[in-house]
Amino acid sequence: MKFIPSRIPESPVRKIPAKRSIATKICTAVSVTSLAGTLVAPAAIADAATFTCDPGFYQVITGQFAQLDPHAGDYTTLGPGTSNYNAMGYRSADGLMYAVAGTHLQRIDANGIRTDLGALDIPSGAYTGDFGDDGLLHVSRGGRSWHTIDVDTKDVVAIPELSVYTAIADVANVHGTFYGVSSDGALIRIDPQAGTTVEVGQITGLPESLKSYGAAWATAGGNLYVGRNSGEIYQITGYTTSSPTATRVGSAPATNSNDGASCAYAPPPAGLDDVDGPKSESEPSTAEAAAAAEYYENNYAEISQGFTPATQDAEPEPTPEPVEPAQTDDSTYTASDAGLGEGATCAPGGDEDRLPREQLLAMNVVSSPTTLYQTGFDGTGFDDFTIASGRWAEQSGALDQLHDCGSDYTVLLDLFMVENFRWEASFHGLSGSNQGGLVFNQSSLASRSGAMVVDLAENGSVLRWGSYDARGYYQNIGSATITAPVQGQNIDLAVEVHGTKVAIFLNGAPVASTEAPHAGGMVGLVSSLAAVGFDSAALTALPAPSNTGSGTEA
Repeated sequence: MKFIPSRIPESPVRKIPAKRSIATKICTAVSVTSLAGTLVAPAAIADAATFTCDPGFYQVITGQFAQLDPHAGDYTTLGPGTSNYNAMGYRSADGLMYAVAGTHLQRIDANGIRTDLGALDIPSGAYTGDFGDDGLLHVSRGGRSWHTIDVDTKDVVAIPELSVYTAIADVANVHGTFYGVSSDGALIRIDPQAGTTVEVGQITGLPESLKSYGAAWATAGGNLYVGRNSGEIYQITGYTTSSPTATRVGSAPATNSNDGASCAYAPPPAGLDDVDGPKSESEPSTAEAAAAAEYYENNYAEISQGFTPATQDAEPEPTPEPVEPAQTDDSTYTASDAGLGEGATCAPGGDEDRLPREQLLAMNVVSSPTTLYQTGFDGTGFDDFTIASGRWAEQSGALDQLHDCGSDYTVLLDLFMVENFRWEASFHGLSGSNQGGLVFNQSSLASRSGAMVVDLAENGSVLRWGSYDARGYYQNIGSATITAPVQGQNIDLAVEVHGTKVAIFLNGAPVASTEAPHAGGMVGLVSSLAAVGFDSAALTALPAPSNTGSGTEA
């Protein structure tokens, strides 16, 4: 997933006309082999500038559409920057890109102009997507909530057999099968024909310090490429076997909020290598793919003149950022990289600065206590939360966070913005200690800066509370010694918040009062260094102490 953006350089990239000429020949071959006019835009969208099926790797980076030039390791921005969208795919039927923003379908033309096509009946926040051989846009949230979208009619169909969370941030359609790389470093294969999702195996050649692989691209000849959010481009070979391999073939500016798309009938862009040569590893699944693969293989000697031999640069050692001491008698708890937007990861990683706190949207305001949300995680609650980090699964009447090797694994209830509220949850340790807790006052999915955390630590024997500073580093505020719950024993944790005033309750009894650095935001659930099951959660909006405020009446 993909939440933390970086600046897109505005310097121009080099264009190589010869590669576009070759791509035009390939697309001509594809059109002749199938039906004439395959890449011609319908009259309904004739005003949109269409893409040539060229060797281009495209990305949306925090709402800015851009083309990657792997040879220069840089981006060219196309069109204006907008609010974020994701789950983008290239549609060969009309030469346009389509994506999702919240619950709305978006169309993006070759000038980077984005058009909102209206609301869809899907859960908000899809960030994994590409077009399938069926001509439909397949979207999901890291594998869960898998849906197909007919972009002409906006008809949506849920595909429950494919709704499996796999921590993939993007997928690419390679000859009828979707592939993506989880932030565990595993190759995930999704077969829409068979209705199966398979973890193929760990990919050899990826860095040990894992990050999200937010962009995936497919090219002629059945080539699969992925972009690591820290800026490396890899080709994945052996994807049809149980021993896939990654070879680094390029670089790009680092970003976390991004998604990739390409025309799978075009060759790789100039500046990237094809490390396993022109012969396709997988069998083409359509006439168009077969024509593109044949042309690519027959003309490989000419096409490959623009390739750059692959190089494997040494992985730099991460440099931890300094953490300023908290102004408290308690020792500062330095959280390791929570990996916001990186899905599941147990790999070691260095601390990194986070985005500043964002401006809040309108608050939910009530005149009397009002239950905004309540769930027992009976099979429907999972889709209401957005995963920021960790490996989460709803099973056996609980929302489980399954990793026990990292800090601040978080899901956010991004349905509400609240300033006066009670947020509570019941949870237990799945194995070993219980170190779960609550997050609140978080400004957005992209930044944890300024948010508050109340959670268990020290094998469940300490209840602590703190906040993330302006750079996203945890600063401890206070703590209390408690009786550590035994494995499987539920505890009830709650906070009552009025602006910046916070009261903390454990098993119904008041424990402490504290001050938050900022008022208002979203709420969520968290665990650190422990696998934890959350059995229930409830959010109640409260009237402001003065019974005044601004926002949206619930």
